[in-house]
Amino acid sequence: MDQSSQDYQRTFEMLFRLSDKLRKAGGGEESFAIISEELKAATGADFVAVLLSETDDSYLRIVGGAGFPGDEWKRFPPAKSDEETRKRIISSGDLVTYKFERPEDIPTTLGEFARALGVEKILVAPVLHGEEFLGYIALGNKTGKADFSESSSRLIAGLSVSLAMIVENAKLYSSLRKSRDETENLLNVAPIGILRCDAKGIFKSVNQQILHMFDKRSAEELIGTSVFELPLISKSGLDTLIIQAMEGREGELSDVHIVTRPDRAVYLHVKVTPVKSEAGELGEILLVAMDTTSKVRLQNQLERSYEKLTQTYQELERVAKMKTQFIDVVSHELRTPLTVMRGYIELMETEYSARLEPKFSARLKTIKANTDRLYSLVENMLDVSRLEKGSLQISPEPVRLDTLLEELVQTRKHDAEHKKQTMAIEIEGRLPLIMADRRRLKDVFNNIVDNAIRYTQEGGRIQVCARDEGKIVHVWVKDNGVGIPLENLARIFDRFNIITSNDLSHQVDRLGLGLPISKGIIEAHGGRIWVESQVGKGSVFHLDLPKESSR
Repeated sequence: MDQSSQDYQRTFEMLFRLSDKLRKAGGGEESFAIISEELKAATGADFVAVLLSETDDSYLRIVGGAGFPGDEWKRFPPAKSDEETRKRIISSGDLVTYKFERPEDIPTTLGEFARALGVEKILVAPVLHGEEFLGYIALGNKTGKADFSESSSRLIAGLSVSLAMIVENAKLYSSLRKSRDETENLLNVAPIGILRCDAKGIFKSVNQQILHMFDKRSAEELIGTSVFELPLISKSGLDTLIIQAMEGREGELSDVHIVTRPDRAVYLHVKVTPVKSEAGELGEILLVAMDTTSKVRLQNQLERSYEKLTQTYQELERVAKMKTQFIDVVSHELRTPLTVMRGYIELMETEYSARLEPKFSARLKTIKANTDRLYSLVENMLDVSRLEKGSLQISPEPVRLDTLLEELVQTRKHDAEHKKQTMAIEIEGRLPLIMADRRRLKDVFNNIVDNAIRYTQEGGRIQVCARDEGKIVHVWVKDNGVGIPLENLARIFDRFNIITSNDLSHQVDRLGLGLPISKGIIEAHGGRIWVESQVGKGSVFHLDLPKESSR
């Protein structure tokens, strides 16, 4: 066997031995170290270095070496890539070795390494993957050492092919690892718990949320164990859901109660999905859980609050019903004797007033006024009771509103003048006849004008206005009194609601029934009533009355 054949055989044996070692290698760095050591031993070179391109191809970094003191090769910074040499290598497309036997011939890329290590001669083989330039394998000898042999050139050229595959595999491994790490990081920060187990229920992976839900410190406490070994799985009913997934069916469960210790419990919304292969065989089970503890607790709290509110409402209804019944009974009991009293007072006023002394006649008038006022109050309470029962009687008849309003203003002008107030009426055009209960409408307007007089300071102004607006007649009473606070507007038509003012509270001696009764009467006519008000500027009460009665 000639020398050339022996070189080929030695190269082949070394490559075979190297392949066996590379198969057992743990990763890229270990593989590069094996190649460097084997090359150094086979060629007798002083130094071996594996240099790979950085991401942008501008720099080369040593990723493995042999002959360096310790891990000295790791301390070398990236070297600027020789662009012309790189382009020449890529354009040739051939796997060749380059010998640089004089220091001045060494490319600038390798010059820094050569000077730092005292290297005089360098043998370089490019590492190519298709048309992609990946880097170099470089052998270096110190000054005074013999030139590299042809067998060394063949050996390094052959290894460059293996190295290209290793680099691509390392890149792929790095990319996959990065992708896996990113996925794991994403799953760990996700607001949901994710658990994977195999077809037999053995934990394969869990994220941080699942660890928190199951009250575990690390994934090692679960990985490799059976899901059925966890007491919380069976106690919460999750075992049934997982068994269902083992049978190939999806499952979902809400408000799963997980108790990890006596002082800690969570509620979960859980969904399990069987993951099958293309052949339809069960590969693994995916469990996704969302922590609904806050929602469940809030729901429970709302249910308890609703129950309390319902009880309170029922109690209020009971009290309101009792109050209504009491008012109804008292009003009826008072009405009969008051009617008798009024009759006797009218009789005395008719038959005997002329014969009474002035002081007794004045007292009789006072008795009559207070009796009438008490009778009116009883009637108001009875009207409230009738409104609540829906039994308020409306007796429609043709009514001319302008005449009714003029009579009202004329009647109440004296009360306004007593407080030095100005009261005026403004009717826009001629108002048509409407079908309404004259007596009850008069009570409504009288009540609203009475409010305006009471809640307007001395020297104030009150306007009673009306106009025809097609299907309705619009009436409004405007004053420049104290106004109604915004927080009271919504309750202004409630029963027994009285708005008092610091300036006028001494004038208010009412029960707060006038406005709710007025509202009931207007609505019984098919109309509506509302108020606009501003504190310190006054109020405007609006009434819309249909021309045709709804009754």
